[in-house]
Amino acid sequence: MIREIAIAGGSGDGADKYTIAVPGGWSPSEWSRSELARLAPMLDVDIADLNAISTDSHALFVDGESLIGADDIGEALIRPAVHGRTGMAGGSQKALEAHGIARLKQASRSIVAATGKAGDGIVSRYINRPISQAISLRLLRIPGISPMHATCGTAALGLGMATCLFFGGDAGLIAGAFLFQAASIFDGVDGEIARATFRTSRRGAMLDSLIDAATNLAFIAGLTFNLWHQGFTRAAAFGAIGLVLLATGLLLIGRRARALNDSFTFDAVKHHFRGRQSIIMKWLTWITMRDFFAAAGAVLILIDLAPHALVAFAVVAIGWFFVTIATLFRTRTPKRMHADKSPLVR
Repeated sequence: MIREIAIAGGSGDGADKYTIAVPGGWSPSEWSRSELARLAPMLDVDIADLNAISTDSHALFVDGESLIGADDIGEALIRPAVHGRTGMAGGSQKALEAHGIARLKQASRSIVAATGKAGDGIVSRYINRPISQAISLRLLRIPGISPMHATCGTAALGLGMATCLFFGGDAGLIAGAFLFQAASIFDGVDGEIARATFRTSRRGAMLDSLIDAATNLAFIAGLTFNLWHQGFTRAAAFGAIGLVLLATGLLLIGRRARALNDSFTFDAVKHHFRGRQSIIMKWLTWITMRDFFAAAGAVLILIDLAPHALVAFAVVAIGWFFVTIATLFRTRTPKRMHADKSPLVR
């Protein structure tokens, strides 16, 4: 809410004093103070007891648990108003505190629930995202938690997955499948924390994409090596073909993003087809996304169809590779438009 007030003050008439008024008072930790300074660096914020402050008719009361937007606050700042005061007066102090804590918890859930992405695949939307958001909600209670911590967690799961697949033998397949799915779920946490705490950045998106790509390649490489070591040479050959095509396609997509000075992610093809409303196109997009890929691979391994998983992956990878090449060719930008690496400036 302090961030929304700061935005509103920057676009409207502003105010000469900002106070966080909590029933019974509040002693913020150093971390809380640093967060207030990060989210509203231009504001001088005071902390006070709600029951002890006195205000005049020009004061604007903003109910912090209601998640009121900056636009509404900005409109209220240009005229005398009382906003969100109802329900905060009356009753015992204990009842007020219990009511406020319950509303804060609900606001926390609402904030995390809003961190989903419109481009989520079908598995992510109904399975991965609810689990990752539940994890994010709990991690966000830890002072000092940042998206980088979650990114490192995803990398650790990927490293454990690769270790199991390369060195774990037959049992390693099962462990690797579980860890790959766990990494796919946990992959959403860093973005959720970033969006919930306003820490999104191009660098974070790039690092997240690189770890995703590395995890996917490590899974195929580890599964291919594991099955080859067990004597499934034909399936391993399919896996090797799919691995080369996946790595080459990701390299081309990454080079295109870098050439256009765009955010370094590997989602160019997915974004190109996102606006297509065809059911067939949606399903083709969904089955080539990481969430479906991880879930399907884990299920096939768990039901003892790991060789079939590699063959299926190779077939999908061949189709994905040619679609990627065609999409990059059709959407290529003339050299004169990005010769200076900054086409958006013009």
